[in-house]
Amino acid sequence: MSLSPDNGMSPDEMRTRLEEIDTRIHKALIERAALEAGQSAGQNSELPLFRPERDADQIRQLVERHSGPLPLAALEQIWRDIICACTNLGADTAVYLDGTAELIEMLDLARFYFGFSVELVPASDASDVVGAVSDTAGDLGIIALNDRAELPWWRGLSETGARVRARLPFVVLDERPADLPALVLARDDRLVDTADVAVYDARWSDRLPGKLMDQGIEVLSFFRSANGVDALLAISGELTEEDVKTACVAAGAEPDVLRCVGGYAAPIDGENDQEDAFESTEPSGTGEGEPQE
Repeated sequence: MSLSPDNGMSPDEMRTRLEEIDTRIHKALIERAALEAGQSAGQNSELPLFRPERDADQIRQLVERHSGPLPLAALEQIWRDIICACTNLGADTAVYLDGTAELIEMLDLARFYFGFSVELVPASDASDVVGAVSDTAGDLGIIALNDRAELPWWRGLSETGARVRARLPFVVLDERPADLPALVLARDDRLVDTADVAVYDARWSDRLPGKLMDQGIEVLSFFRSANGVDALLAISGELTEEDVKTACVAAGAEPDVLRCVGGYAAPIDGENDQEDAFESTEPSGTGEGEPQE
């Protein structure tokens, strides 16, 4: 009987051991799905597929306790498949995809984060995604995050309609699958407003202030027209709207419009396993004070 040099087991013993582990995993999955189904039945409604604060907390714990040779990205995908499969039992959820991005990349992103049991609906552009999500509670939207937007689609976000609820990828890894930068939109009365990072719709009739990064403000995307510039900003969720306005003034100019349009959990640095914290990403800039085109 040959033995494996790594663990001292024979091939037959290894197969038996793997079958035992697989059986335990299967039984645990059945138990988990039953608990989710029972909770949903007790609430007389299906659990929402997307619970950003809870999902972020679970993935954070997953990263903190992970060890061994299994790649973190693979573990994240397995875990997300489990979450989606268990919370989407009987649910009728559609995910609308930004048609201005590469369809293959958008499909990879949607499948990685929301599994194979949801309906994926390509939309013509980001504004159409906003409209579709605003019309139906429970549906989701994914919009590719570009430095310079073709249209200021975030103008359509509102307290009663679609809002930004997550930023992807959540676990930041080098050469990871499904790495297209994107935002997830949702409309659900059960979503809470507290988030690590707050997202604001800001508009200036002149140019974009050149020192936003110095004030801890990240420009997620911007759109410039003859009337001025629209920007989608990200800043610490601990700050009030008045604090954000003050920061904009310190950066160079008070915006004509400033309104909160959502928020998201701070992404995790999966390479360094550092504690989660919001750190603004420095936008590239020109001497004229706008992000470089």
